[in-house]
Amino acid sequence: MSCFAIRDDDTSFFTRPEELEGVYGDYWGRMPISLAVVPFSVPEHRGHSFNSAYPGDVSVALEENRELVAWLKEKIRLGQVEIMLHGYSHQYRQIGGDWVGEYGWKPPSQLLEETRQGKAYLENLLDTEIQVFVPPSNRISREGWEAVRQAGLNLSGIMGRWGDRPWSIEYFSAWLKRWAWRFSKGDAYPYPLSLGGIQELRGHALTPVADLPGLSAQVADCARLGAPFVVATHYWEFRDHPEMKATLDQMVAMAQARGMDFSFVSDCFASTSGR
Repeated sequence: MSCFAIRDDDTSFFTRPEELEGVYGDYWGRMPISLAVVPFSVPEHRGHSFNSAYPGDVSVALEENRELVAWLKEKIRLGQVEIMLHGYSHQYRQIGGDWVGEYGWKPPSQLLEETRQGKAYLENLLDTEIQVFVPPSNRISREGWEAVRQAGLNLSGIMGRWGDRPWSIEYFSAWLKRWAWRFSKGDAYPYPLSLGGIQELRGHALTPVADLPGLSAQVADCARLGAPFVVATHYWEFRDHPEMKATLDQMVAMAQARGMDFSFVSDCFASTSGR
């Protein structure tokens, strides 16, 4: 049986519990939600400000939002939410006219220290275990990937360009498997890929411009193949785009009709069919 998981990014100090309840409140008891959490977030994410009262480059610790921390701990206790690490501060820089996420511009030593520190901080604060890393903007450098590997985390988000992981026979094998699938099937490799002692698994983006027929076809394909389906989205986009909730509801209904197992993202890494 294939799994279906919801990955929601950007929970941080600037998140209010009612924002998450507004999107996922009617799912409690039916399916779990995986939240990618920023431990020390800045308010500016690629031009979008979560709170103009804070300077755009000053990070704020999650623990300062006591209401949210209490809400998260209760949801974790009930088995309704899992926590994933979503960067450290989620800070961007403009390089060559492009916004580059922190796992694309910070030096290797800083990335390793902050990945370990961010993981330990969230685990201690929320009394939980973190198994998955979600790169801001789903992009990560070789150095960022190495920091994630040394922290012992699996990666939600899959290999992008040639050479974006440390060179090895295992990397070359995974790259060939991924692109052979794309050329033969016309779509991205749907199963977890093992690389360097960790696993990587793709996400399917649900955004304001997402194509419902395309997403529906991918849900159906994953159900048929016994492959995991992770829908990746942002709670804060639902506020201005209520049609996203209708799309998500349709995807959930489709997964249920096809007998998919509603799971946390971390559980989907156990889907090994076809590897």
